[in-house]
Amino acid sequence: MDETKGASLDDLFQDLMHPNPKIQEAACFTMAEKFPDEAMPKLLELFEHNDPKVYRAAVKGIGFFGYPAYGKVLEIFATTENQTARRCCPKAFVQLFKNFPNQPFPDEVMMMLEESIDDQDTVVVQGALMCLGQIGKQDLGGEDAVRILAQSLKSENIALVYSAAQALADVDHPKAEIVLKDLATGSDDPLITEAAESALARYQTLTASKKQSQ
Repeated sequence: MDETKGASLDDLFQDLMHPNPKIQEAACFTMAEKFPDEAMPKLLELFEHNDPKVYRAAVKGIGFFGYPAYGKVLEIFATTENQTARRCCPKAFVQLFKNFPNQPFPDEVMMMLEESIDDQDTVVVQGALMCLGQIGKQDLGGEDAVRILAQSLKSENIALVYSAAQALADVDHPKAEIVLKDLATGSDDPLITEAAESALARYQTLTASKKQSQ
């Protein structure tokens, strides 16, 4: 990432749109390191952009700013009237948790994610589930994330149940296996049973592979 050290903020924003992910990541890292106060507001403004390439790059960029970004993203989610920006918020949290696992984060984040499970916007719901799956893999917040995902399996919304089951399949947690087994054997709906069995098989494959690599 040394090639971006002498770059201006404008140069870094140009690199942020580069198709090479390594150049993108180098730009994000340098922004967060050298220009945190100037870069973060600019990235957050791009959440409202109508070009997916732009707002996705902004989401990725925010993921490098750590704890200070959580409050700003929460504020956008709570106040914005722009649905694109709102959809970006849980995805930004995914990036933050990927880059800063097991680091403290505001309690309000988990509250927002739990409320987002019932959101009318399916993109917001999917982003929240993705984020909960990411949190479920870590020690800090993992128990709460698994609890929320497990609770989602009781929904009458089959799409939500399917997505929550898939998120749980990626979490190496004993409760994940228990609730997926219960779902696979306890539902009269063949679609839910199929979703549960698929997620359970994926969970067992991933955990077996992890054990073999240890």
